[in-house]
Amino acid sequence: MSTSAKLRVLIAEDEVLVSMFLSDLVEDAGFEVVGVARTASEAVEMAQQHRPDIALMDANLKGGSTGVSAAETLVRGQDISIIFISGDSGLVHDPAVAALKPVAVVEKPCMPDELTAVLHRAARVHAAAARRAGHAAGSGPGARASSAAG
Repeated sequence: MSTSAKLRVLIAEDEVLVSMFLSDLVEDAGFEVVGVARTASEAVEMAQQHRPDIALMDANLKGGSTGVSAAETLVRGQDISIIFISGDSGLVHDPAVAALKPVAVVEKPCMPDELTAVLHRAARVHAAAARRAGHAAGSGPGARASSAAG
């Protein structure tokens, strides 16, 4: 997918081996890993610094706050597509998760092909949102005046 090469992914995962697997998978799928956070606060800091397009979030991070609370902060401040990955099979039914409208909730362990497909779906969702935002920005009176003059 040509658009995926330009998309930036933040990984929030506290298990080192899992984060290494996820980093390799994200890069092999043609995306750029902008950071790997081990805690919710690190995820928020890295997202503010690197402005990722997609956040791949473990729901149960160590260090006090959860990946869900970090994702709540991320979607408030930025246009980030969220993918949750968790060993908790009930996460998909969590109202706090549903309110965030994630692209997907993937249960651990997951197959690489499944996660790659979810990443590409997130890329399509992100591209569609960017197109809608571009149309909205270009649909005001000033846009009509400049296009008529050109």
